[in-house]
Amino acid sequence: MVQTLSLAGAFLVLTAFVGLQMGRLAVDTVVYQLLNLVGAALLTTVGLLSTTWGFVVLNGVWSIVAIVKLWQLRTPGPAAPGGPRRAA
Repeated sequence: MVQTLSLAGAFLVLTAFVGLQMGRLAVDTVVYQLLNLVGAALLTTVGLLSTTWGFVVLNGVWSIVAIVKLWQLRTPGPAAPGGPRRAA
């Protein structure tokens, strides 16, 4: 089960990364942030189950950053200096 969770988490995080690098996803999209959030949350869970604290810290922070960004994408506010916010 731990291996399945870790492979699923890695797949999701890498899907976001490859999508960004290939120009298929943008950082300011809900899809990109959700891929990172779910993937990192799965990997955090794996770290907790196997008590690998470096893995927990890395992926826990990754999850928190994704949550903050998702919140920013959903909360109306002034446009960022680079242009309007996109929530696609």
